[in-house]
Amino acid sequence: METLYQTSIIIKSLRDYFKPYLDLLTKPSGSKMFLLLLAMITMQFTTSINHLFKWFLSGISNTSLNAYYYLLSETTIPLNMFLQITVRLALSLIPKELEGLPIFLIVDDTLQAKFGTHFECYKNMFDHAKHNGKNFLKGHCFVALTIAVPVLASGNIRYLHVPLGYRLRKDESKLKIAASMIDLAMEILADSPMVILLCDSWYPKGEVIKTVMKYKNLELIANVRVDTCIFNLPPKETGKRGRPALKGEQLDIHTDFNFMRVGDYFIAVRTALTNLFEQNPVYITVTTPDTFKNSAYRVFLCTIQPDSLKQQFRGYEKKLSNSLNGQILWLLPLFLYSFRWNIEVMFYEHKKFWSFGLYRLRSKIGIENFVNCLSVSYACMKILPFKNMRFSALAAESPQTCKSLLGDAIRHEIYLWRFGMNSENAINFDSFFNFSTPSGLSSKKKPA
Repeated sequence: METLYQTSIIIKSLRDYFKPYLDLLTKPSGSKMFLLLLAMITMQFTTSINHLFKWFLSGISNTSLNAYYYLLSETTIPLNMFLQITVRLALSLIPKELEGLPIFLIVDDTLQAKFGTHFECYKNMFDHAKHNGKNFLKGHCFVALTIAVPVLASGNIRYLHVPLGYRLRKDESKLKIAASMIDLAMEILADSPMVILLCDSWYPKGEVIKTVMKYKNLELIANVRVDTCIFNLPPKETGKRGRPALKGEQLDIHTDFNFMRVGDYFIAVRTALTNLFEQNPVYITVTTPDTFKNSAYRVFLCTIQPDSLKQQFRGYEKKLSNSLNGQILWLLPLFLYSFRWNIEVMFYEHKKFWSFGLYRLRSKIGIENFVNCLSVSYACMKILPFKNMRFSALAAESPQTCKSLLGDAIRHEIYLWRFGMNSENAINFDSFFNFSTPSGLSSKKKPA
C-alpha cells in the first residue's frame, strides 16, 4: 500500500488532506479510517460496510471486514475534534482580503427512516415535513451543524457551505446537542470579527439562546414562533417616583406593524424587545403573502441592526454578488436568513447521492461514526478544490461531480498500481502513472 500512496497522485493528495483527522487515531486505526474514507469517495453508491469491503476495500488491503466494523463501533473516534479540524480547514480557505466578512453557522435536524427495531435510538417521531398523510416516522433523528465561509470565485464573493458533523439524538434535548456543537465551533471562531447563527423556529430558545449570549462575536438570525411575545421599546423616564418600565406595551404582529408590499409579500420591520433576549433590543421582520390570512404570517428575529450588519460588508460591494449587493438595507437580515436553506440542500445530497440512510450498524456510536465519516468525505469534496490547486477546476462543481470524477481517477490509478505490481519488469512500474489524468481534472505537473 505504501507504493500506492507514493505513486498515486489523487490518493496521495487525499491522504495529505485527511492527515489532521488521521493523526488523532492510532496508526492502525488511522490507516483503516483513511481506506474507509477513500472507499466512500470512490464508490458511487454505498449500501453497507460489507458493500464497501466487497467491491473496494478487499482489493487494496488485507484488512478483514470485522476490523472496519470494530473501527466504527468500538474504537473511540474523537468526533468533537473532527468537527474542530473541519472548522480550521474551512477558515483556511478565507483570503486575507475577506477576513473581515461574517462567518455563518447553520444548525438544523433531519429525520432518517429505518425499517427494523434493533437499531439503538430507534423511535417513533413526529415529522412535520411528511406529505403522504402520515405525521409520524420511525427511525433516527440527527442534529447537524454547518459553516459558511467567504471565498473568491471568478472575482466575486461566494459563501462556501461545509458540514461540520452530525449527532444522533437519544434522550438528550435537540437544543442541548445543538448548543454543545456550537460551543465546539466557537472555540475555534473566538477571534473571528462576527459569526452569525442561522436556525429555524425550533432552536432560538433555552440552551441555544444562552450560547449566543455567551459569545460577544456571535449573533443570531432566526425564524421564531408567531406567538412569541414582542414588546415595544421602554418608554422614556417620566421623572416620577417608582421603578421605570422595562418594556413597552405588547405588540400584535397583525395590527401594530406597518406592512409594505415587496414583490409577492407584505413585509414589516421594527426594533423591539422579546423575552428571549431580556432587555436587549432585537430587529423583528414580519412577512406574509396575505395580510388577511393569520396562518400565513412568519416572524424573523435578528440580534444586530441592519446598519451594523451592512457595515460588516462595507468595502466589499464591488466583489459581492448582485443578489447580496442589491439588497434593501432593512431587508438584509431576511436575505441572510435565506442562507439557512443550504443545510437542507446538504441533507438532500447526503441522502440522495451519499447513501446517508443506508447504514447497517446498530449501536449509537457506530451510526454516529459512519454518518460523520460521510460528512468528512463530503466536506473534502467541497474544500479540496480550493485547498489544492491541482483540483481547482472543480471549485464550481457540486460535491457529487467532484466525487464522480475523483472516483474515476482513483479507480484508474488503482488499476495501474495493481497492474504494475503484477508485472514482471518492476523497473517500468512508475511509468504507468505518467498517463494523463482522467477528463475533468487539470494536471499540468507530472508526479515525481
